[in-house]
Amino acid sequence: MSKKQFKDNGYCIVKNAVSKELRDFITQYVFFDEMQGSNYFDYQVPNAIAKYGDPAMESVLVLLKDQLEKATGLKLDPTYSYYRIYGQGDALEKHVDRPSCEISCTVCFNYSYDNYEWPIYMNGNPAVLSPGDMVVYRGMDLEHWRDALDVDDEDAWHVQGFFHYVDTNGPHKEFKWDKRESIGAPL
Repeated sequence: MSKKQFKDNGYCIVKNAVSKELRDFITQYVFFDEMQGSNYFDYQVPNAIAKYGDPAMESVLVLLKDQLEKATGLKLDPTYSYYRIYGQGDALEKHVDRPSCEISCTVCFNYSYDNYEWPIYMNGNPAVLSPGDMVVYRGMDLEHWRDALDVDDEDAWHVQGFFHYVDTNGPHKEFKWDKRESIGAPL
Protein backbone atom coordinates (compact mmCIF):
# COMPACT_ATOMS: atom_id res chain seq x y z
CA MET A 1 0.00 0.00 0.00
CA SER A 2 2.70 2.52 0.92
CA LYS A 3 4.48 2.17 -2.47
CA LYS A 4 1.28 3.20 -4.28
CA GLN A 5 0.71 6.09 -1.85
CA PHE A 6 4.30 7.23 -2.33
CA LYS A 7 3.99 7.06 -6.11
CA ASP A 8 0.63 8.88 -6.13
CA ASN A 9 1.32 11.50 -3.43
CA GLY A 10 5.10 11.80 -3.15
CA TYR A 11 4.93 10.60 0.46
CA CYS A 12 3.60 7.79 2.63
CA ILE A 13 3.42 7.00 6.34
CA VAL A 14 5.00 3.80 7.64
CA LYS A 15 3.58 2.85 11.03
CA ASN A 16 5.86 1.23 13.63
CA ALA A 17 8.94 1.66 11.43
CA VAL A 18 11.27 1.46 14.44
CA SER A 19 10.91 -0.68 17.54
CA LYS A 20 10.12 0.67 20.99
CA GLU A 21 13.58 -0.42 22.12
CA LEU A 22 15.31 1.55 19.35
CA ARG A 23 13.21 4.68 19.81
CA ASP A 24 13.74 4.62 23.58
CA PHE A 25 17.50 4.12 23.08
CA ILE A 26 17.68 7.03 20.61
CA THR A 27 15.62 9.30 22.86
CA GLN A 28 17.92 8.70 25.83
CA TYR A 29 21.00 8.94 23.60
CA VAL A 30 20.16 12.39 22.18
CA PHE A 31 19.55 13.81 25.66
CA PHE A 32 22.91 12.41 26.85
CA ASP A 33 24.50 13.83 23.69
CA GLU A 34 22.98 17.22 24.51
CA MET A 35 24.39 17.04 28.06
CA GLN A 36 27.87 16.42 26.62
CA GLY A 37 27.58 19.50 24.42
CA SER A 38 28.43 17.73 21.18
CA ASN A 39 25.45 19.04 19.21
CA TYR A 40 24.55 22.47 17.92
CA PHE A 41 21.64 24.79 17.43
CA ASP A 42 19.72 24.42 14.22
CA TYR A 43 19.53 27.12 11.54
CA GLN A 44 16.06 25.91 10.42
CA VAL A 45 14.67 25.84 13.96
CA PRO A 46 16.85 28.36 15.83
CA ASN A 47 16.03 27.29 19.40
CA ALA A 48 16.21 23.55 18.76
CA ILE A 49 19.13 21.26 19.55
CA ALA A 50 20.26 19.32 16.48
CA LYS A 51 23.14 17.30 15.07
CA TYR A 52 24.31 16.25 11.61
CA GLY A 53 25.85 12.85 10.96
CA ASP A 54 25.83 11.53 14.53
CA PRO A 55 27.24 7.94 14.65
CA ALA A 56 24.08 6.45 16.20
CA MET A 57 21.89 8.25 13.65
CA GLU A 58 24.15 7.21 10.78
CA SER A 59 23.59 3.62 11.94
CA VAL A 60 19.81 4.16 11.85
CA LEU A 61 20.22 5.64 8.35
CA VAL A 62 21.72 2.34 7.18
CA LEU A 63 19.13 0.33 9.14
CA LEU A 64 16.14 2.11 7.53
CA LYS A 65 17.37 1.81 3.92
CA ASP A 66 15.53 -1.45 3.17
CA GLN A 67 12.23 -0.06 4.51
CA LEU A 68 12.58 3.04 2.34
CA GLU A 69 13.38 0.99 -0.73
CA LYS A 70 10.27 -1.08 -0.08
CA ALA A 71 8.10 2.01 0.45
CA THR A 72 9.38 3.82 -2.64
CA GLY A 73 10.14 0.99 -5.05
CA LEU A 74 13.55 2.61 -5.68
CA LYS A 75 17.11 1.45 -5.09
CA LEU A 76 18.61 4.03 -2.74
CA ASP A 77 21.99 5.23 -1.52
CA PRO A 78 22.16 6.89 1.92
CA THR A 79 23.35 10.50 2.12
CA TYR A 80 23.15 11.73 5.73
CA SER A 81 21.26 11.71 9.01
CA TYR A 82 20.18 14.47 11.34
CA TYR A 83 18.35 14.68 14.63
CA ARG A 84 16.46 17.51 16.24
CA ILE A 85 15.02 18.03 19.72
CA TYR A 86 12.06 20.39 19.37
CA GLY A 87 10.78 22.34 22.36
CA GLN A 88 7.74 24.39 23.23
CA GLY A 89 7.10 27.02 20.54
CA ASP A 90 9.48 25.54 17.95
CA ALA A 91 8.26 25.54 14.34
CA LEU A 92 9.77 24.26 11.11
CA GLU A 93 9.39 26.80 8.32
CA LYS A 94 7.87 25.76 5.01
CA HIS A 95 10.66 24.55 2.71
CA VAL A 96 11.91 22.01 0.20
CA ASP A 97 15.22 20.21 0.63
CA ARG A 98 18.55 20.16 -1.17
CA PRO A 99 19.62 17.41 -3.65
CA SER A 100 21.04 15.14 -0.91
CA CYS A 101 17.45 14.82 0.32
CA GLU A 102 15.89 13.47 -2.89
CA ILE A 103 14.16 10.72 -0.86
CA SER A 104 13.82 11.39 2.85
CA CYS A 105 12.11 10.11 5.92
CA THR A 106 11.44 11.63 9.28
CA VAL A 107 10.98 9.37 12.29
CA CYS A 108 9.13 10.32 15.45
CA PHE A 109 11.27 8.80 18.20
CA ASN A 110 9.41 10.17 21.21
CA TYR A 111 7.77 13.17 22.87
CA SER A 112 6.82 14.30 26.36
CA TYR A 113 3.23 15.47 25.85
CA ASP A 114 -0.17 13.73 25.85
CA ASN A 115 -3.45 14.38 24.04
CA TYR A 116 -1.90 16.58 21.36
CA GLU A 117 -1.24 15.89 17.70
CA TRP A 118 1.67 17.72 16.09
CA PRO A 119 1.72 16.90 12.37
CA ILE A 120 4.39 17.52 9.83
CA TYR A 121 2.70 18.89 6.70
CA MET A 122 3.46 17.46 3.27
CA ASN A 123 2.19 19.85 0.57
CA GLY A 124 -0.48 20.97 3.02
CA ASN A 125 -1.51 17.46 4.10
CA PRO A 126 -1.00 16.70 7.80
CA ALA A 127 1.03 13.59 8.62
CA VAL A 128 0.50 12.71 12.27
CA LEU A 129 3.18 10.37 13.62
CA SER A 130 3.15 8.38 16.83
CA PRO A 131 6.45 7.31 18.39
CA GLY A 132 8.05 4.77 16.05
CA ASP A 133 6.25 5.98 12.91
CA MET A 134 7.91 7.61 9.94
CA VAL A 135 6.84 9.53 6.88
CA VAL A 136 8.79 8.83 3.67
CA TYR A 137 8.74 11.70 1.19
CA ARG A 138 10.31 13.37 -1.83
CA GLY A 139 12.22 16.07 0.05
CA MET A 140 13.14 18.17 -2.98
CA ASP A 141 9.64 18.11 -4.44
CA LEU A 142 7.23 18.47 -1.51
CA GLU A 143 6.95 21.58 0.60
CA HIS A 144 6.98 20.45 4.21
CA TRP A 145 6.76 22.18 7.57
CA ARG A 146 5.53 22.08 11.15
CA ASP A 147 3.49 24.72 12.92
CA ALA A 148 4.74 25.78 16.35
CA LEU A 149 4.65 23.13 19.07
CA ASP A 150 1.97 24.50 21.37
CA VAL A 151 1.36 22.39 24.46
CA ASP A 152 0.64 23.44 28.01
CA ASP A 153 4.16 22.62 29.23
CA GLU A 154 7.13 24.94 28.78
CA ASP A 155 9.47 21.93 29.23
CA ALA A 156 7.82 19.89 26.45
CA TRP A 157 10.16 18.11 24.03
CA HIS A 158 9.87 16.11 20.82
CA VAL A 159 12.74 14.00 19.41
CA GLN A 160 12.71 13.62 15.63
CA GLY A 161 15.20 11.93 13.28
CA PHE A 162 15.75 12.78 9.61
CA PHE A 163 17.28 10.27 7.21
CA HIS A 164 18.13 11.15 3.63
CA TYR A 165 18.83 9.16 0.47
CA VAL A 166 19.23 9.52 -3.27
CA ASP A 167 17.96 7.28 -6.06
CA THR A 168 20.95 5.10 -7.02
CA ASN A 169 19.95 5.49 -10.68
CA GLY A 170 18.62 9.03 -10.46
CA PRO A 171 19.85 12.51 -11.36
CA HIS A 172 21.28 13.21 -7.88
CA LYS A 173 23.32 10.02 -7.42
CA GLU A 174 26.54 12.05 -6.99
CA PHE A 175 25.19 13.11 -3.57
CA LYS A 176 25.67 9.59 -2.21
CA TRP A 177 26.99 9.93 1.39
CA ASP A 178 26.34 13.71 1.02
CA LYS A 179 29.64 13.82 -0.91
CA ARG A 180 31.57 12.63 2.18
CA GLU A 181 34.18 9.86 2.13
CA SER A 182 31.65 7.45 3.65
CA ILE A 183 28.66 7.17 5.91
CA GLY A 184 29.68 8.28 9.40
CA ALA A 185 32.47 10.57 8.17
CA PRO A 186 32.36 14.26 9.08
CA LEU A 187 31.14 16.74 6.50
